[in-house]
Amino acid sequence: MGTGADLTQIPEFTAQALELEQVDVMPTVGAHNDRVERPVYVANLTFEGLAFPATWVVGDNCPIALLGLDVLNELVARFDGPARVFELQRP
Repeated sequence: MGTGADLTQIPEFTAQALELEQVDVMPTVGAHNDRVERPVYVANLTFEGLAFPATWVVGDNCPIALLGLDVLNELVARFDGPARVFELQRP
């Protein structure tokens, strides 16, 4: 779910389907050092009862959304593998 990405990433087809407002284009560097200009949109994110209004998200051709440090840095995560528990909360 989490990445080392600075900004949250969503599939480009999702941004188009939701008719999100494109606010910018930014150069990105992928995991394989590929440099590509990608569109940036504004989205209201909500998951696990947590809301992140007016969040900048990068459109990408990856078929899944990835949370970036822009969101993860606002949360405390707890992962207990043996108990199979994963929790996110605001501090």
